[in-house]
Amino acid sequence: MPLAVFFFCSKTIAQPPASVIVEVDSLNKVAFQVKKSDVWGALEKLYKAQNKALLTGYTKGLAISYMYEAGIYQQRGFSKRAQADYYKALDLFRTLDDTVNVAKINQQLGKIFSDEGLFDSALLIYNACLFTYKKYNSKEDIINIKNSIGILLLKQKKTDKAAIIFKEALNESRSIKYKYGEKKALQNLGLAALEKNDFIKAQYFFRESLVLDTLLQDKYGIANNLNSLAYVYAEQNKIDSAYYLYNQAYKNAASIDAYDILLRIIERIVSLSKKIGNKDRVTAWQDSSIAALKKQREIENEYASSFIDIIKKQQSKRIERENAISRAERVSREQFYIITVGTFIMIILAVLVVLVFINFQRQKFLGIELRKKNKLIEDHAAELRTLNTEISEQNKLLESDNRTKDKLLSIISHDLRNPLVNTKGILNLVNQGIIPDDQSKQLLMQLETQYMGTTSLLDNLLFWLRGQMQGKNLEKVKVNISQIVKSLEEEHRMLLRRKGIKFFNHIVSGTELFADKEMIRIVLRNLISNAVKFTTEGGSIEIKAEKSASETLIIVQDSGIGMDEQTIEKIKAKNYYTTAGTSMEKGSGFGLMLCSDLINRHNGKLEIFSEPSKGSRFSIHIPTK
Repeated sequence: MPLAVFFFCSKTIAQPPASVIVEVDSLNKVAFQVKKSDVWGALEKLYKAQNKALLTGYTKGLAISYMYEAGIYQQRGFSKRAQADYYKALDLFRTLDDTVNVAKINQQLGKIFSDEGLFDSALLIYNACLFTYKKYNSKEDIINIKNSIGILLLKQKKTDKAAIIFKEALNESRSIKYKYGEKKALQNLGLAALEKNDFIKAQYFFRESLVLDTLLQDKYGIANNLNSLAYVYAEQNKIDSAYYLYNQAYKNAASIDAYDILLRIIERIVSLSKKIGNKDRVTAWQDSSIAALKKQREIENEYASSFIDIIKKQQSKRIERENAISRAERVSREQFYIITVGTFIMIILAVLVVLVFINFQRQKFLGIELRKKNKLIEDHAAELRTLNTEISEQNKLLESDNRTKDKLLSIISHDLRNPLVNTKGILNLVNQGIIPDDQSKQLLMQLETQYMGTTSLLDNLLFWLRGQMQGKNLEKVKVNISQIVKSLEEEHRMLLRRKGIKFFNHIVSGTELFADKEMIRIVLRNLISNAVKFTTEGGSIEIKAEKSASETLIIVQDSGIGMDEQTIEKIKAKNYYTTAGTSMEKGSGFGLMLCSDLINRHNGKLEIFSEPSKGSRFSIHIPTK
């Protein structure tokens, strides 16, 4: 019962409830939608999402929350803080193999590098992101990254290359009716034309982008395009048109407090007024510039002060949250150790009780038989030779039983006791805190590996003992072979991943076999365990099944170290034989003997084909009837 509880708890942590996933995703979505209008509310929702995701192990929700939080910091000028959260999200998405979101975060990091003047680093990141988006056919992301690459090329004065990239983005945007990508590409083409003093093309592109900004009600984009158009008219000496467009751009920028555009507009109006000698207008707009700068500074100071308070508050909550999680993890580890040790003790006691009971029953049975034989000897002297022969055979059976008992006791005292002693040593080291956390994790992984091996050995022992008891018959049912192999693959998932072994289940879903389900499971489990044990890192294991009118054939094949003829003969002779695996895994030598016995009980046979350094193939033949 304690072991069952432990597995249930582990599954809950790995797979958070659906209600938690919905709640965290909803908080992240609302925060993303309101971040432009209510940054404080957005941050509060993101912190709630992070707390919930951390406590329930919802990794993807936590990564998305960090990514959105970083975006808020980046837009408000806190690029270093944004980078820290981007890297947190990046690590989490990599553990999930979420390639597209990894690329999106790298794209934002590339923009930070570009703003800092690290053009070569930014371009490398952009090209890597473009490759990923093309691989997954993420069309809107492809268009956005191309616009970003083009802007980077413009900063490097590579105008012709930038124009080519912008045209590609424009054509692709129109083909999928992506208005945002289209208007950005048109605006960028206008900037490229300005770099070459081609005012006619620049005017065309800015006007086309302005139309789309008006449809999208993007006042920031409208102000930007009007400012660019006014500059084009000023360069063509169309002074009145330029002033008119500058005024329109100023109104749109002022309506959304876009001070970066306001200051650029004022700077250009002052420059134009000086150029034509209009001192009154120069003075008036310089006053406007001073007022705008003053207002911007006041807002930024107030904003920065509030923002820093929010960050401090968030840091305090995060520290409290991490401390709470640390305490919960410590309690969970202590409970796990208690449950594990208790489970091992219960299993050992159960095995000892079963062994004593079986031995008592056998001794009782043999005593009765011996008394019968002695009475027959006294009554029938003529049958003395025959009776002596029978007694001799009984003695041989008893000696064989004693050897089996000795072997079982040896397995229990060595292969079970040693892992328990090792487990105690590891638990003492971890509990006393005398080793670093990274080594502690490695030791716990070693403990988990020992646990799986010991559990497998106990299953084999108990099943063999059950089979030796009188009255244990085959319970044949329809067995889904593919499902059994899938469950065994999951059982060995950790060892497969640790050794980098590829596992191929070629059995067609629904393939059935008429046999004792538990016996077939024990056979396949031992053969797969041996394949993992003797396959080198980076190797492969394949499971196949073929059906004919007379029999079902199951094949377990690996690319491991193989066996020579002497080793195969020892196995076929049903001798206890064991050797260390490719990663020094230990075994009891009991598994293949049990496999052969269970297959024979189905009137089947086990064939072994192997060559040193070329792997092994175990073929199981089970008759259809």
